[in-house]
Amino acid sequence: MRTESDLHDYLRDRNLSATAIEYIRQSWINPSRMVGVHARTNVVSFVPSRKLHGKTYSTESRSPERAFLTLCEFDDDVICALDQPDPIQIERTQKNGNRRRGSYTPDAVILTRNVARVVEVKGACDVENYLTKNPADWTRSESGDVLFLPARKAFAELGLEHVVYVYDHEDRFLVENLDLILQARDQESPVVLDRNSAKKLLRNACAITLNDLRVKLKLKDLTPLIHAIDKGILVADLKKHRLANSTSCLVSLNRDLLEHAIELSNKQRVYWDGLAESGDLQLIPTLKSAEHALKRLKKLQSEYTTRSIRRWKTQVKLGLERDLSEFQALIPMIHLRGNRNRKIPAVVDELLMDYLLHSFAQEQGISIYRGYLRYKDLALMTHPQFNPVSRQTFSTRLDQIPREIIGEARGGKRKRNAMTAPTDPQMRSLKTTIPWQRAAVDHYLADIFLIVFSRSGEVYVERPWVTALVDLATSKILGLCISFCSPSRRSVSKVLRDCVRRHGRLPREIIVDRGADFKSVYMASFMAHYGLILSMRPASYPEFGGEVEGFFGEFLKQWLCQRPGNMADYKEVRSVDGNKAPRKAAILQPIDFYEELWTFCEWRENKCRGTGSNSIEFEFSDGSERYPFYAKQISYDSEFITVTAVEDKRYSFSYQKGINIKNIWYYTPALKKLNGRAKKVDVRIDPENPNLIFAKIEDQWEPCYSSEINAYSAKCAAHQLVEGMIKHEASNLRAKIGHQHDLELAKKIRELDEFKKQTKTTPMLDVTILEDEPAVAENIFSHAIGAKLRPINIQKWGA
Repeated sequence: MRTESDLHDYLRDRNLSATAIEYIRQSWINPSRMVGVHARTNVVSFVPSRKLHGKTYSTESRSPERAFLTLCEFDDDVICALDQPDPIQIERTQKNGNRRRGSYTPDAVILTRNVARVVEVKGACDVENYLTKNPADWTRSESGDVLFLPARKAFAELGLEHVVYVYDHEDRFLVENLDLILQARDQESPVVLDRNSAKKLLRNACAITLNDLRVKLKLKDLTPLIHAIDKGILVADLKKHRLANSTSCLVSLNRDLLEHAIELSNKQRVYWDGLAESGDLQLIPTLKSAEHALKRLKKLQSEYTTRSIRRWKTQVKLGLERDLSEFQALIPMIHLRGNRNRKIPAVVDELLMDYLLHSFAQEQGISIYRGYLRYKDLALMTHPQFNPVSRQTFSTRLDQIPREIIGEARGGKRKRNAMTAPTDPQMRSLKTTIPWQRAAVDHYLADIFLIVFSRSGEVYVERPWVTALVDLATSKILGLCISFCSPSRRSVSKVLRDCVRRHGRLPREIIVDRGADFKSVYMASFMAHYGLILSMRPASYPEFGGEVEGFFGEFLKQWLCQRPGNMADYKEVRSVDGNKAPRKAAILQPIDFYEELWTFCEWRENKCRGTGSNSIEFEFSDGSERYPFYAKQISYDSEFITVTAVEDKRYSFSYQKGINIKNIWYYTPALKKLNGRAKKVDVRIDPENPNLIFAKIEDQWEPCYSSEINAYSAKCAAHQLVEGMIKHEASNLRAKIGHQHDLELAKKIRELDEFKKQTKTTPMLDVTILEDEPAVAENIFSHAIGAKLRPINIQKWGA
């Protein structure tokens, strides 16, 4: 569906009411969703929809909502999915049984070939909780569909059907596989696998792995095989196997043969979902308890009879009635020991918890000992008839309070998130395993000083910012840039350009934090222009973005700490004399730092690391070759550098000189078109080339150049980048240095004047000017009047 006219035709043919048509039309024109406003732990994404031909669909979570969109994109019955529509009024049932009207906003509208539906997207755990706690509003039909009755009733009055899509964690492999197939559809392949060819290859095997089949066919990548699965020529279990794991994913010619092969292979597997469960200590004892049980069993087999032995025989008899072996029946229940009833009086317990949650939690830096003393004083005053709890009990009850509650009280959201317990590993989203599928961008203020300007006996230094684009599947550095400015749109543009220059492509999805540079219109428009997914991780959540932070940490600990001018050991830097400070040891120029940064990356990506059997570079190259369809192919051409140029304010221009920006004149003959028609033009500034800008002239972005463009084009890549950084991003710093030098000049002149006055080396003479002297200088030709002139002797000049 491309235009609003197509939408109008669709709705008219479905005989919907005027109210329903207007409701769906508003969802097309202006979705009500502002994703990520209340996001805490979820990743929000802006995903270009194939069925909406470039329009972006926003999702508030990676699992339920992204999964729902993937299924809609893959389902041929769904024409398109529209973003969150407007809220409506529904009647919900309260805990006391009363019904109350309130606002309700569904998650999406889907237009299928037969009917339009309003959809609520929920996870399976949430749905089970609703079904248990609120059965008056949530129910399950005979067919197994989950119904939210208040919304279903309200939308029925509008003439629309309301449904609930339930995302089950068991569908995670299916969703990932469908997404991979959708990406492969965009990739053309010179090899086409038909059914006859597949039968010849599999005539001696009921199933084969994707990678083995690729080797048999001598294919460079897996694209033809993914196309064959998409067309039904090959069959794969998309719910249990991952197409991203080509060495384990089995394919066959029909479902029966595939299930037989999977059953045989599963017998050798070490683990599968649901294999490990919690075990009863009476069945699986600790080593200490097992030792006690064996000793008891040995005594039972002896001829002695004691009170304990008679009791153990009774335990064995009762155990046999519960299908327990003699060994299991004699296992001591040590873990059940202890009195679990509260021994502290209620008034004491209430005061203790109130103090811990509302007083102690709010105090910054107070120790447990000092906090206990303040509690003890308060308790003696509040309930003198009861003793305060001991310090040990005070510490125990403090430890029982969730760490995130203390963290939020003392450090806000960021500390709360840092102290929050991790999520269940089994319920987490799948990590990407394919290069170019997902990458992350972040910034780092490098712990080193670089020389910006030097003169005899003195240098001026500055700390650079490093921006990195990291592939999340392999930890490969896709792009880097350095800057002397704080993170901005310019830094983002530079790192994306670097990636395209090096690889000729960009990752399909880029994950960023919620900084202003990433939330800018520039970033959103760039991603939409090339059909890429922009995802934002939760704000103030240190656990996210660890891949990029890990690279920065490696660079600091393994390389930067060995270079002059570094401040890697912050404690040491704080304790040294001023003449030994890192800024005094700086010798690296920006070009040196840039080249060393890439030298470290090359070493890092080819070294042995972790538990993997391959280097980063090998994993990246191999994965990129097998799955080439995830990367977005982009040429580094005029369109790309124009799109990535950073739009600035409107500038005045001169018809004779051009446009002046920071004392640099830029000109293009196309400016003549604006003669007498405009006084200012819109400008996009190239973030890397200081000799190029783009001016909006009529309906074109025209490149404008400075006079140094020819000399700049002859320089090598590293020198071009550093020159642009110095001119663009160090101009303010150099202006401050120049201002400081001008002050030095004024100081020298003042000191020289004071010295001359004190030593009287320059006598002050009074000069008398005669009043009768002519005010106008004598004409130099006045002497020639009346003079005799010598005749001119003309001679002939020869060659």
